[in-house]
Amino acid sequence: MSKAGTIDLSYQQRPVNQQLEDVPGDLGWPFFGNVFELMRDPYGLVDRLYRAHGPVARTRFAGLQSVLCIGADINRRIYLDPDGDFSPMMGYAEILGQFYGGGLLMRDFDDHRVHRRLFQTAFKNEAMRHYTDVINAVMARSIASWERQPDFHFFPNIKTTLLDIAAQTFLGIDDLHGDEAQRVAQVFVTIAEGMLGVIHWDSPLAPFTKWRRGKEAKRYMEHYLRSQIPARRAGDKRDIFSLVCRERDEQGHYFSDDDIAAHINFLLFAAHDTTTSNLCYIMQYLGQDPALQQRARAESLALGKPLLDFDDLPAMEEMDKIHHEALRMNPSVMMMNRRTIREVELEGVRIPADTILAVFPQYTHRMARHWDAPEKFDPERFSPARAEHKRHPFQYIPFGGGAHKCIGMHFAGMIVKCFMHQMLLSYEWQVPAGYRPVHLAFPLPRQADGLSLLLRRRARG
Repeated sequence: MSKAGTIDLSYQQRPVNQQLEDVPGDLGWPFFGNVFELMRDPYGLVDRLYRAHGPVARTRFAGLQSVLCIGADINRRIYLDPDGDFSPMMGYAEILGQFYGGGLLMRDFDDHRVHRRLFQTAFKNEAMRHYTDVINAVMARSIASWERQPDFHFFPNIKTTLLDIAAQTFLGIDDLHGDEAQRVAQVFVTIAEGMLGVIHWDSPLAPFTKWRRGKEAKRYMEHYLRSQIPARRAGDKRDIFSLVCRERDEQGHYFSDDDIAAHINFLLFAAHDTTTSNLCYIMQYLGQDPALQQRARAESLALGKPLLDFDDLPAMEEMDKIHHEALRMNPSVMMMNRRTIREVELEGVRIPADTILAVFPQYTHRMARHWDAPEKFDPERFSPARAEHKRHPFQYIPFGGGAHKCIGMHFAGMIVKCFMHQMLLSYEWQVPAGYRPVHLAFPLPRQADGLSLLLRRRARG
């Protein structure tokens, strides 16, 4: 029997280990560590530590020491985790777990496998066909309105559009302009901002801090979701929330209200912000390369229809390559965490139990040992003829890997293809001359200016 089958759950109550003197690395400034470099240039930070100390290096972010784990071989060991050495739940407990504890990512081993069952109906093909129709309708309304904006910035517009899509496909809110949809959207934004709060104090004595406001928003959201569950179980709506409410465990029992609220709250966060980021970079790269944009448009024109059906998605091969190359260059999740349950050895370095590990997908995505000309945006590397992403099974990890591989990865791809099909048929666009945006890494990777674009409506017909 593997170690994973006999785990002592007391690891969940143990504090984070801060004794990492035997691990090479650089702790940076007192207390703050390397957090300012992380926020400014995460790739540069990882590159500096990797070149100086190798694939396993300790660092410190705002008082908390952790170990960077770099490279495809380490990714495979951590994500496959055959011996149950690494806890996702405890890896995210300090920040993400404070707002989305109980979500699918914040569950370990057998508990995670049981709760993954909750989503088996919500992401089957029958459900996905229904979502496609809803997504297309929301996108069509948003995209049609963009030509009336004289100073167009993509990020705030796509964020609003995807929040509207989440309200309908995830929560089943039909009136996107009503109080319910607007309130849920604001609560979602407040939670995301709360995670970036510097003062981690959830108290009435600190009512104006981002952290406190975020925690209040979290409590509101979970209360709202729990209040909806009885009606969703009794009804026949086909949004993800309603389907999850009606799911049963192996004994035929409904999952608890608290579990459902936690899962849906986290799913909203995980699905929305990641796709927002991905689309921002797809739009930038196509705005910088008119020939590639036209090649993608030709694929959409060849289908001869204004909206994609679910069965059309596999035919979008050009967009599939662009989608994945944008995720390679700019993965939507900059850092993925685990915590060691017991002492482990990685690349010859002994790491104590209860140590936070940080995996940076973007760095592995740009390692010359795995990719040809890795700094070049080149979607053809994902073509069947080249298939660079298959050189190592864990060199390309925008959706994680192993048991915790993102359950919504195909849903995300569907949103990207449906949106880009409509966008390519509706507009031509380019970035401003000499466009070199500053990039933000947190809370989601994106262009700091909101991605300024010059849109031109295409002639119909």
